[in-house]
This record gives sequence, structure tokens and C-alpha cells, in this order.
Amino acid sequence: MNNTILEKPTNPVLNLTPVQKSIHYETTDQNIQSDIKYQDIHYYMHSKEKTIESDEHIHIDFFKALSEMNALDWNYEKNYIGFVNNKTNECVQFIRQGEDKWYAEVPISHGKDWDGYTWSCYSDSKPIFDMMELFFDEVNWFHSLPWKMRRYKH
Repeated sequence: MNNTILEKPTNPVLNLTPVQKSIHYETTDQNIQSDIKYQDIHYYMHSKEKTIESDEHIHIDFFKALSEMNALDWNYEKNYIGFVNNKTNECVQFIRQGEDKWYAEVPISHGKDWDGYTWSCYSDSKPIFDMMELFFDEVNWFHSLPWKMRRYKH
């Protein structure tokens, strides 16, 4: 008989609890780059509780945007919220008209030289929030809603 004892190969990760494994991977994988990209998007809004002007350039992420939109009081007639992607120079703005009803518009050539043209539509919350996710992901978002061109005289 051979008295050789075979040892199991040791891998310290195999013997760890799930919590210990997550800590191990967090500390050993620090050099891996995240795929989350920075979004240069600022917002402006007006509600009963607060007003943020566009020229304040307050940055916002997708989850905060949804939170601010959900907090708009549709009973307050002058509510609105808008988002400007400073990287792509795209702008989209909303008026909440009911619990699940929105008016959305995309000013064409927004800013000081705006000549009154917009792409506008009415929609329920889900298509609006789906479109917002695409807007924040900086992928093709425009065709996700049924826009109609309008002109406002000012």
C-alpha cells in the first residue's frame, strides 16, 4: 500500500462565505474599469416646492430625474421639468398633466436663439420613462414617442 496522502488544491476563494467572496472580489478587482459612463446632463424645473433655473447647470442622473418627475404635482398648473445633455446638445422637457399623463416636447434649436419650433406629444408615464432611460443612456431615443412638430409664436 502506498502511504502517499493527496492534498486538495487550495483556492482561498472557494472556502469563503458569499459575503467574504464579495469583499475579496472588490479588493482584488480594483483595476477593472467600470462601464458606467459619466453623463453631462443638467436639469431645470418648477414646482410648488422648488425652482431650478436652467442656467444653474445642476447635474442629474437618471434615477434622480425619475424621482424629480414623480414628485411633480400635476394639480399645480405651472409644473415643468427639463433636461439638457450638454454633450449632445439635446433638450427634452415635460409638463405633468395627471398621475399618468404627460406633455413632452423637444425644442428645436433650443437656447437663446429658439425660434418657437418643437417636437411635441402627449403620453402615459411608462413610454415617457422608457424614453428618458434612452436619453440618459445617450442612445437613439427620439423615435420612441409619437412626436408632432408645432410652432409657438412668442
